Amino acid sequence: MRLILRGTVQGVGFRPTVYRVARKLGLKGYVKNKGSEVEVVIDGDEEKFLEKLKDHLPPLADIEEVEKFEQKVSMEDFEIVESSSGERESSTIPVDTALCDDCIEEMKDPEDRRGGYAFTNCTNCGARYSAIYTLPYDREKTTMAPFSLCKDCLKEYRDPMDRRFHAQTISCPKCGPTYTLYDEEKNEIGGIEEFCRSIEEGKIGVAKSWGGMHIVCKLKKIPELRERYSRSEKPFAVMVPDIETASEYAHVEREDVLSGPRRPIMLFRKKEIDEEILNYAAPDLPTIGLMLPYTGLHHLIFDEIDVKALVMTSANLPDQPMVIDDEEAFELDADCYLLHDREIANRIDDSLIRVHGKDLALIRRSRGYVPDHLGFDSERSVMGAGADMSGCLSLSKDGKLYPSQYLGDLGYYGNKKFYEDAFDHLRSLLGIEDLEAVAVDLHPRYQSSELGKKYASEYGADLIEVQHHWAHGASLLQEYGLEDVVCIAIDGTGYGEDGNSWGGEVLYCTGERYERTYHLENFPLLGGEKAVEEPRRLAYAVERKVGIESEIFEGEKACIFDSMMSDAVVTSSYGRLLDAVAASLDVCRKRRYEGEPAMKLERLLFEGDVKKSYNVGISGGVIKTLNAFVEMRDDDLKDSDKATSYIDSVSKAIAEGALKTAEKKGVEKIGISGGVSYNEVIVRTIKDYIQEKGYEPLVHKKVPNGDMGIAVGQAFIAERSL
Repeated sequence: MRLILRGTVQGVGFRPTVYRVARKLGLKGYVKNKGSEVEVVIDGDEEKFLEKLKDHLPPLADIEEVEKFEQKVSMEDFEIVESSSGERESSTIPVDTALCDDCIEEMKDPEDRRGGYAFTNCTNCGARYSAIYTLPYDREKTTMAPFSLCKDCLKEYRDPMDRRFHAQTISCPKCGPTYTLYDEEKNEIGGIEEFCRSIEEGKIGVAKSWGGMHIVCKLKKIPELRERYSRSEKPFAVMVPDIETASEYAHVEREDVLSGPRRPIMLFRKKEIDEEILNYAAPDLPTIGLMLPYTGLHHLIFDEIDVKALVMTSANLPDQPMVIDDEEAFELDADCYLLHDREIANRIDDSLIRVHGKDLALIRRSRGYVPDHLGFDSERSVMGAGADMSGCLSLSKDGKLYPSQYLGDLGYYGNKKFYEDAFDHLRSLLGIEDLEAVAVDLHPRYQSSELGKKYASEYGADLIEVQHHWAHGASLLQEYGLEDVVCIAIDGTGYGEDGNSWGGEVLYCTGERYERTYHLENFPLLGGEKAVEEPRRLAYAVERKVGIESEIFEGEKACIFDSMMSDAVVTSSYGRLLDAVAASLDVCRKRRYEGEPAMKLERLLFEGDVKKSYNVGISGGVIKTLNAFVEMRDDDLKDSDKATSYIDSVSKAIAEGALKTAEKKGVEKIGISGGVSYNEVIVRTIKDYIQEKGYEPLVHKKVPNGDMGIAVGQAFIAERSL
């Protein structure tokens, strides 16, 4: 039988596994790469062979499709034969994966030839996407090309029974990359051990990793770190050596993901221990972002240094992409710089995930997840250009949709250039020669839309403008394979077809159209983006909109804002409503990073109880939230109970609007999408309410809830437009 196997079958130890399974079963035949697939020919029971193969697949491998053909071949034994040439490899490109236990054991053994070597890896682990320039996945097309294999590594590379057989990134201290420590003047001052001593002594360092660089320091140094880098409130990711330590700091759920091969940063509820230190890392937030070591360097650092936790945050200049160039690293104002001599082919940030009980909500889908694909019900090539605040594009090829890594805020030149580089690289890897359609956001000033229009023109593709929240709804259609859905789209902002800022919507969505059935009550954005930066303006606008006096601003400022009320852009955003509540309750009156007011308000929502129902009614298609806001403000409940009761009332009202829409449209599934759906309390309230009424709530599991998911929904709509 000739078997054609497709999936994640390149660069993950797939062929040697086939070889070992076939030999163990006494089969004759061969295995070889064929560019876009792996071909296996055997002279025995193919079902038994496939069963054994699936039982012994390497950690990174995945068989998605098998085709079977009869074939006459005469073989003396089972062999691995040379790959076919001239065919582009379009199977799944492997992701960067945390070091496996076997490699960690070797690295920590002083008697092993790789003892203490930070670049230890095998076919089951290590840098992949961050190291690949182009396909096929051969060493000369990776960042390991300058490092010729020594005799011992070459022997492993050529041995089908070795776990490093054809591992393109293998090396050892004799032949591979090395780390060097530099001071601020670029003088060489040591290596990994000296870096660890510096961090232990309280210095702030930069460490080069696989897909970028981290700023590293002890938790007690965070106040200095904030002052030095002007990050006064933004939370920092914290790396801990193991699950046990993570559990000391936070209520750890989904240990399987935290310690799994993808190794994202995960947001967990803080524990009430060492509150000052935890507040250093995540000021006034109920959660903290934790991750475990994933590179050899990380493991060596925790072996060497006597600390329980380290800040491990992305190293970048303000509003610019994470640094990957050694020379740029010296602009980061650190005390020392631990750099290695292997280039970074693809910048890729740490992924970030929020846990809602057992559910996972992807915030930043990057390292460990990209370039994993989603199934796409079309062979055509289309593009979703994404949104601006959390840049991400998507491209489809051969029935698969590939979202890019996190690209940052596209309002800044460096991130816009990163977007263009990511497009070129992903298009090249996938072998896309033509685009048939490009979908962009309606927003007239989005950089992503301008870039999408440029690519549509270059490739002669159809251009489709897609309303922001329709794209959120379509991302649920794509993820769940649905034809229609009622979507509760709740976020900070999205350009509406009426020119106003939407963000608290109930939509009926298909791939061809959407209908806005309900939305939260509008209120003015006094000063546009200034109102987002200063949430007190939002609270003031709500109070004045319902006709009451406000003490938030007085005198000339109040007069100016009053004169702006009638002409200001209005918003229906749930995110902006949360900001207004945060300002009204003095939780956060000035925003210093995206989502800060709502994130800090969540601490009150966790602490509070629902003490009453506020009068959030529905009139026509409008969910009346503003009078209830003032009622909440004047209530004599404690702040946590006021906030919890009000948000409970608003969330149930928008859920009620979705239920009415579902009943009218004959839809059984109601989805929740948008940045506000990262809020655990709000999502739980909506899901419980929907389930009580006999409907099925859908939440994202593979696609980011927030604006990184927009590119997925746009691509779905683009394909349906053809």
